[in-house]
Amino acid sequence: MLLPLTLVLAAQAPRAALTPAQMPTLPLTQLDDRAIAGDLDTRTFSMTFGQPVPIYDVLLLLVRGTSLSVVPDPAIGGSFIGDLKNVTVRQALGLILQPFGLAFSVDGGVIRVFKREPETRLYDISYLAAERSGDTTTGTDPSRAGGSGARITTTTKTDVFADITKGVQTILSAQGTFNVDRRAGLAQVRDFPERLDRVGDYLEAVQAHVQRQVQIEATVLEIELNDDKAASLDWTALRQTRDAAKVMAALAAQGKVTVLASPRLAVMNNEPAILKTEALSISVTPQISADAIVTLSLSPMLSAPQAIASDMVARVADGETIVVAVGRDRETRERKAGGVAGGWLGRTTVVTRKHVELVVLLTPRILPLP
Repeated sequence: MLLPLTLVLAAQAPRAALTPAQMPTLPLTQLDDRAIAGDLDTRTFSMTFGQPVPIYDVLLLLVRGTSLSVVPDPAIGGSFIGDLKNVTVRQALGLILQPFGLAFSVDGGVIRVFKREPETRLYDISYLAAERSGDTTTGTDPSRAGGSGARITTTTKTDVFADITKGVQTILSAQGTFNVDRRAGLAQVRDFPERLDRVGDYLEAVQAHVQRQVQIEATVLEIELNDDKAASLDWTALRQTRDAAKVMAALAAQGKVTVLASPRLAVMNNEPAILKTEALSISVTPQISADAIVTLSLSPMLSAPQAIASDMVARVADGETIVVAVGRDRETRERKAGGVAGGWLGRTTVVTRKHVELVVLLTPRILPLP
């Protein structure tokens, strides 16, 4: 709840307290006498200061008529102008003191007011103490003897500690300091309490996101198309569903389906992973949103008969399936007996080329937090 408050701050040197006879009476305009006088949190009041009043005098006015005592640090100074309405003593102290760099503590019925000082807190940030990268390469190396073709490399890097350091530095005040111990998995932060609270909230949010995981169920297929004249798969039926079983049925209707591999990967949020088969490699990095949508950064690379690479980003709901397809020509050689009139003479090799599609089905499933 936001409390109405108008403040005009003016620096002023410390001054001696007013005697009871000298204390101004006009600022105290309304009291709620139904509340317990000695209670710091239930007695509400309204006060208006139209002219600058020293902080020392304001503090004495806050506790006048109550069983509370106030002991200000003699070194505090400054003047207050403002309008407080329906606030408790605790709320008034927080609103008045913080802009002057002051704080207070309560011991029984005694309120002590002092200059705020930075505090030091330790935070647990137990993540992998290393910069992690995913790297995959396809193609031949032209620098080697007899080598030809292309060499394609995809690299993805993550460093949680470096990202956390940048994030915390934007929260700290000018007096704040921050140090990360990667080996111990600890962050030491020194700043004012409200800044430290914000650092704690930030690190808690980072942990909730970074430690989320996705299980990616992958199926690598080879589709030998029924139609020899077809240049690729008919995507009309495939676009109508993201269910893995229905996708398999739609593929089987177009040709002979051979399952090459069915790996499963458990991948941390925003961490790279590599799926690699004899002919196809895929670099995949998942990102989990708050509404259970998974964004996948994909880099499929085909190594034979020639290096082909692409890069894409796809968004799917938890449990939906992404279809990635790469077309290629497959060459088969078959030895057959050769015949001539009156007998057999040698064997011949029959070379057959067929267009096939390499298809990868990727189904991400968000794993529950432990």
